[in-house]
Amino acid sequence: MTHFVSQYGLWVVFVVVFLEVAGLPFIPGETALIAASALASQGHGSIVWTIVAAAAAAVLGACVGYVLGRAYGKRILSAWPWFERVSKKGVERSEEFFDRHGSKAVFLGRFFPIVRATIGWMAGFGKMPWPKFLLWNVLGAVAWATLIGLLSYYLGEAVIKGVERDVGLGIGIIAAIVLVLAGIHLLRRRS
Repeated sequence: MTHFVSQYGLWVVFVVVFLEVAGLPFIPGETALIAASALASQGHGSIVWTIVAAAAAAVLGACVGYVLGRAYGKRILSAWPWFERVSKKGVERSEEFFDRHGSKAVFLGRFFPIVRATIGWMAGFGKMPWPKFLLWNVLGAVAWATLIGLLSYYLGEAVIKGVERDVGLGIGIIAAIVLVLAGIHLLRRRS
């Protein structure tokens, strides 16, 4: 990833973060931000512009997800009757959840990979008011890009070596955690 980011610069950061946040959960948006920030610490690019590109991409990606979720979410679910039956309770819960906790979810969701990729869709589908979504989307994106960018910038070379060596391990650990949490959730629902 570091080679790709160093070769194509901030466009890679922008496009990869945008795609991840717009709804493609296995696109390495955060990894691109980390790599670009670490490279900036080595004199290859600007940390300020790296953070700006990542924050802008995160805001725009979530806005696209919101609009698509709001406009097409129910149509997508109703396209398959079996899927609509299965998801009906989840849709109702989603709308209730975003009425009560939408701002916290949009802000904090930035810091969790799978949630970051779906938060815009869920907020749109949950009918969170646009002004409220936009405010918390911008605040969350700026906080996320700044925190991850600056941490990676100041950790520099150690981050570059870690990303190149352990990206598969990191993805495996995240997947294992998600599977364990999903299993716990399913066991709770059955009891």
